[in-house]
Amino acid sequence: MASATGIARTADPWLRPVADGGPAQLPAELEFRVLGSVEVLRGGRLVALPGRTVMIILTGLLLSANQTVSNDTLIDWTWGARLPARPRSALHSGVSRLRRLVGEDVIETAPLGYRLRADGQRLDLVRFGELVAAADGAAADGRTEAALASLDQALRLWRGVPLGNVDSPALRRDVVPGLTERYLRAVELRSDLCLRLGRYSAVVQELSVIAPQHPFHEHMTGQLMIALARSGRRADALATYDRLRRALAQDLGIDPGAALQALQARILRADRDWEVSDWPDQPGPLRGI
Repeated sequence: MASATGIARTADPWLRPVADGGPAQLPAELEFRVLGSVEVLRGGRLVALPGRTVMIILTGLLLSANQTVSNDTLIDWTWGARLPARPRSALHSGVSRLRRLVGEDVIETAPLGYRLRADGQRLDLVRFGELVAAADGAAADGRTEAALASLDQALRLWRGVPLGNVDSPALRRDVVPGLTERYLRAVELRSDLCLRLGRYSAVVQELSVIAPQHPFHEHMTGQLMIALARSGRRADALATYDRLRRALAQDLGIDPGAALQALQARILRADRDWEVSDWPDQPGPLRGI
C-alpha cells in the first residue's frame, strides 16, 4: 500500500494500555508485523508459524495488543461456524503452542480471554499509533515539518493490504476496515500538511494512486483536486471531481457534498481568492468536507 495523511485524533482503544501495568519485555530480538502480511521476526529473520490456528490467534491478539481479547471472539475468528468438538480446549491448545513460539510471559491469561503485551518497539501497529499521535501533537503546535517527519515514518510501516495471509474471513471483516481507515486518516493528514506548505506535486503523486482506490473519501478527493489545480492541471482536477460524482451516483445514488461542489465551482471559474500564504486565514475549501 502506498504511503501518504488525517485530522483531529481521539484516543484509540487499540492502543490504550491496560490498567495493571505496561507492555511486557519481549525477547530482545522478537518483532511482530501486522501492517501488511502478518509476520513474526526473530533477529530480523522470519519465523514460520505452526499452522492456521496459531496464526489467527496471534493476529487477533496483536490487533488488540495490551487489551484482553475474549475467548469467544478468538474462537469466532479462528473457526467461525465450523467449531471443533471442544472449542475452548482447542483454543487453549493453540495459545499454548503460540506461547512456546513467542514466550510464556508475552501472552497473559485474563479472566475471560487472553492479552498479548507489546510496545512500539516490537509491534508495528503500536508504533504506527505512537507516530500518528506525535504528528497530531506537532501539527497542533504548528511544527509542520516535525509532523510530516512522524507521518512519513508511520506510513513507511505499511507493507500492503493488512492480513492478506491470514485465513480468517471473520477477523478480516472485523478489523481490516478499521485498519484501512486509520491508514487513510494518516494519508489525509500528511496531504493536508503538504498543501499548507505548497508541496502540491507530492500530494498529486501520492493521492493519484490512493484516492482512486477509495473513491468515496471526499476529503481526499478534495485534496487531490486542490493539488492538481495549484499545479496548473485544472482539467485533471475537474476530471477527478467528475469521477467521484459518477461513482457516488452509480453506487450510492447521491451527489458529492456541498463543500466539494463549492470547490469544483471555484476551480471551474478559476477562483483564486483562497490562495493565500497563511493557511489558517484562508476560507478553507476543505473545511466542510
